[in-house]
Amino acid sequence: MEILGKDKQAEAYRVAVEIGARQVVALVPDALLSSEYGQDGKVSHGAAYEWIAAHQHGLSDAITALHKGAKPAAPFTLVTLEGA
Repeated sequence: MEILGKDKQAEAYRVAVEIGARQVVALVPDALLSSEYGQDGKVSHGAAYEWIAAHQHGLSDAITALHKGAKPAAPFTLVTLEGA
């Protein structure tokens, strides 16, 4: 998994995984990170990167599910594919 940075308009972090020979980009919203940290405000940039790294396997599974047209498992239900 590669973290591509923050998309301020989407209020989400862009992450990419390889599925087959294709790079699939998804958005991990601030709302998910805030709920996972149990706070109302936005999570710091560093904490967001740490959470994404710690949950990269679950995020990869969620992105793969979305790519196949399925719904990701909790807590990754807010993750979306970029451009979807």
